[in-house]
Amino acid sequence: MCEKTIPELFFENVDRFSERVALMSKRGGVWEKKSYRKVGNIVRKLSLMLNAWGVRKGDHVAIISENREEWVITDMAIISIGAINVPIYPTLSEEQIRFILEDARPRILFLSGEELYGKIEKIGCRFEKVVTFEQFQTDGVVFFQDLIKDADRINEDSLATFTSLMKEVSPDDLVCINYTSGTTGKPKGVMLTHRNFVFDILNSTKIVKIVPEDRFLSFLPLSHVLERMGGYYTPFLCGASIAFAESLEKIVENMKEVSPTILVSVPRLFEKIYSGVLTNIESASRLKKKIFHWSVRAGKLRIKKEVGGAKLNALERFKLSVADKLVFSKLREFTGGKLERFISGGAPLSKEIAEFFWAAGMKIYEGYGLTETAPVLTLNGPGRVRLGSVGKAIPGTEIKIARDGEILVKGGQVMKGYYKNEEATREVIDGEGFFHTGDIGYLDEEGFLFITDRKKNIIVTAGGKNVAPQPVEDAIKQSPYIAEAILVGDGRKFISALIVLDRENIRGWALENGVEMEPYERFVRDERLVEFISKEIERRTERFSNFERVKKFRILPRDLTMEENELTPSLKVRRRVVLEHFADVVDEMYRE
Repeated sequence: MCEKTIPELFFENVDRFSERVALMSKRGGVWEKKSYRKVGNIVRKLSLMLNAWGVRKGDHVAIISENREEWVITDMAIISIGAINVPIYPTLSEEQIRFILEDARPRILFLSGEELYGKIEKIGCRFEKVVTFEQFQTDGVVFFQDLIKDADRINEDSLATFTSLMKEVSPDDLVCINYTSGTTGKPKGVMLTHRNFVFDILNSTKIVKIVPEDRFLSFLPLSHVLERMGGYYTPFLCGASIAFAESLEKIVENMKEVSPTILVSVPRLFEKIYSGVLTNIESASRLKKKIFHWSVRAGKLRIKKEVGGAKLNALERFKLSVADKLVFSKLREFTGGKLERFISGGAPLSKEIAEFFWAAGMKIYEGYGLTETAPVLTLNGPGRVRLGSVGKAIPGTEIKIARDGEILVKGGQVMKGYYKNEEATREVIDGEGFFHTGDIGYLDEEGFLFITDRKKNIIVTAGGKNVAPQPVEDAIKQSPYIAEAILVGDGRKFISALIVLDRENIRGWALENGVEMEPYERFVRDERLVEFISKEIERRTERFSNFERVKKFRILPRDLTMEENELTPSLKVRRRVVLEHFADVVDEMYRE
């Protein structure tokens, strides 16, 4: 077992890969690069400044910012002296941010810019220091760049002080208190240690190898444990480089510019790419459609070879090479041309979408975990893939299935507990040390884990039928015209659904069929649209039992948003909140 902390392992790489690129950020239309040596010097300078301000081991420091290199540097500086990072999503409401700040009580606050500063001012919490990554005119704040001036000029005494502070940090000290965005109830502060993260990184990279030549593109929120572990700590501890996407809207553009080799993502990105491809094909000529569908069938020979371990004959290899030339090479160019691996987590990935990407020569390795497990528990990887599963347990992790189907886990990545909440900790970690995930699933004969649904999401109809909503919802979302589907029916006579349209894709259908989209509230009630979506739902859910199928549905008059607390920052639907917000729509369906 590794007895080193994250900063110790990082600074080993600062020495080993001194001039290799660590970080890339786009400024003024140009990608600027920082070497491991440069980043290491800035981290040391910032750590010493925090120490000079009186920040000590165990003190709390908060970061509220979108993804950027300053976030990474600040986090590493905080944990290098044993302080504890309290990361906060900038998209949270004032009420949610207030709850976290009042619960964790950080001494120092780092934030991105003027807009967020105004939000914090309204909340009214006070800090010993406030540091901003962007400069603007106001009193009482410190500009980040002023703190790290002349970072290369650290004298020997200061360097010795930093090294001494870093050596005082132990593997069992906290790295962060990560508040769960949660789909139900108030957020809980998950306490994760250096040991949790290092265990998870070292064992996950035994499955999916990371080399110094790898380049990551970071776009998921760094406040989310998946991105922090998979898209920041992992590349830094393996000597790889990280490029920061400018925004969600510019991911594709940034892919082409930086040519990443690996991307950590949630299924939403894959769903959007897949949906866009299908929409383009539906409007293509008959010949192009035939070529595309033939290529997909030929591409699935790749799955037979790379997942099933089969040998392809000469004709199959020829078909695959033609499909690559005609269709798939263009899709791979779309992502920069060098993307070898996708890591998918945070939510279940549809098997159909996974098969499409594998057919195109773009390997998606799906995994599973939670904030409370730092986060990886299981992972598919080269030589151990089963599409539709979330992989096998990573080394050192034990999984068992409870009588009611709940997934229970034990391993070095399981959290220390919930901050100031021993009762909640006892509810999820039993006397044998197993963490109760709240997810329902099963292990196949080879140890691959399959997730059925969240335990709390299981719908029990008035007739006593148990319905796992996730597989049905995933099937409905295979339609390129449907962005979200939320099943309803607990205690009711039948299953119904709330539908959110993919506006970009439905616009083409509306133009083709002469249906006016404005006002949108009237559009979603148009009989022609309702009939079309009804057929899409029926076609996608044919394989399910009668009691699992949707009998009625309503198209919602607006998109779900993080601002309304209906989506988590990792883009998962908060089912309880959505059902509260649209209770009248649900009641209307069952009154009829």
